[in-house]
Amino acid sequence: MVSMPKNAESQDRGIFSSRVIYVTLLILIVLLSVYFRFEGLGVRSLWRDELCTWHVSRMGLWESLRWGPELTKPPLYQFALRLLTRDPHPSEAMLRFPAAACGVLTVLVGWWLGKLGGSRRVGVALASLFACNGLQIYYSQEGRPYSMLLLGCTLSTGLWYCLVTKGRWRYFLAYIAVAVLTLHAHYLAVLAIAGQAAWWMVVCWLRPTGRRSLLPLVALAATGLLCSGVVVRYLYFRSSMFQGLSWIEPPTWQSTVEVLGRLAFGWEWIFFVLAPASVLWVTGAFGLSLPGMSRSGGALFAGRNDLCGLLLACFACGWFGLLVISWVAHPAVTARYALPAGAPAMLIPLIMAYRLDRRAPLILMMVFVLVTAPDSISRGYAMLHPPQWRTDPGLRELAAYLQENVDPETEAAVLTLDAGVYPGWEDSERLIFDYYPINGVPVEELRLAADNVTAKNDILKDPRGLYLIVLWADPFPILEAAGRQPVPFQINGLSYSRLLFTPYRLVRVAPLSQEAQ
Repeated sequence: MVSMPKNAESQDRGIFSSRVIYVTLLILIVLLSVYFRFEGLGVRSLWRDELCTWHVSRMGLWESLRWGPELTKPPLYQFALRLLTRDPHPSEAMLRFPAAACGVLTVLVGWWLGKLGGSRRVGVALASLFACNGLQIYYSQEGRPYSMLLLGCTLSTGLWYCLVTKGRWRYFLAYIAVAVLTLHAHYLAVLAIAGQAAWWMVVCWLRPTGRRSLLPLVALAATGLLCSGVVVRYLYFRSSMFQGLSWIEPPTWQSTVEVLGRLAFGWEWIFFVLAPASVLWVTGAFGLSLPGMSRSGGALFAGRNDLCGLLLACFACGWFGLLVISWVAHPAVTARYALPAGAPAMLIPLIMAYRLDRRAPLILMMVFVLVTAPDSISRGYAMLHPPQWRTDPGLRELAAYLQENVDPETEAAVLTLDAGVYPGWEDSERLIFDYYPINGVPVEELRLAADNVTAKNDILKDPRGLYLIVLWADPFPILEAAGRQPVPFQINGLSYSRLLFTPYRLVRVAPLSQEAQ
């Protein structure tokens, strides 16, 4: 087995041998990540899930832990908002600030983890990929805990590796703190912890030459004990949580591959690079051999405690774990829930490339950013041109349109409420006009039965003109069943049957007096 030098950085040459140039390059990457995540942070209006984040952060603490729409998330993000501001109506940028800050910190942690697994080159390459990855930028600009989840899973993986291989108390305490915070950010952090524990058991307990320290086991036990409140909350509200995930479709192989590709820079990254890495790690770490590969396996995977093994275990649990959850409990395969597998998916190819050639990580990074990642390029270009990038009107624009166009004397806005989605759904829908109020405009409600046609009240018999705000239902059968006629919108000489305000649709209904005529 070929062993790597104790100080992998000693292999760096060129600009990476100069500390000043290296630090300058790292600073530029961090500044780029700050720009991508903070530029226009408050430009887009909040959407319904972000309104839920705002709502629980201003509720009583005990009440917020039991509110239906937020049962699928532990409370760390709302705790962060409570610490940042006591303003009952903070700006969109303030509500998203914790996510953006965690996104920038993830870039720094990516640099550290890459440096831990290879050298400065690997660290810079991974930090660059993190800085411009479209999925990470997106969730760093959303007031939800997903960037916290990615940050915690990435940092805890590096700390776990240091704890297992070095066994020092500072890593022990740091790992417990990070793992506990990450589990309080999102329940799916348990997938990353499961991967870490599985790798430790394989390399340190099931192999006779493994390092048999009890410190990692104590760290896992302490993490579980400190997260007992989150576990109890999950067990108590489990059925309601699964109802809150009813929007997720059962996974197909196409959807799982698509999610996998979004974690890095396309499915080619995974298929052509990560799959061979798995084979080489097995051959190198377990002393197996394949024709013509025994030497390569040893060079690519140096030592049985190699970081690549840990990354593969975390990736397997983060991605395949979602499939298992979808098979035995409830569909859960979405890009946001697969984020714990994102760092391993990007880092393993970079480490492999570095061990083949010191220049390869930077070349690989540039290839996938500039050649095989058109989505990343277009998103980066769009962020440099905000007017072209955020053109879809949202809830703020919906409220402004109603405020300007609804005549309170003869018209009313009507918010449709879909029945039976999950507990608290109607409360979350009403938040639209709590955060974006429309003064003086009457707002009515239309409750729909399970068939999305039968109305549970008589608002459609109201003689006034109505502006129907619709999320899921098809409004035209509803209006036809009630005997009401839609009125097209006339904008710049063009006629529209409905107006789109992400994710809602606005349909105008004629007054009964006009319909009679």
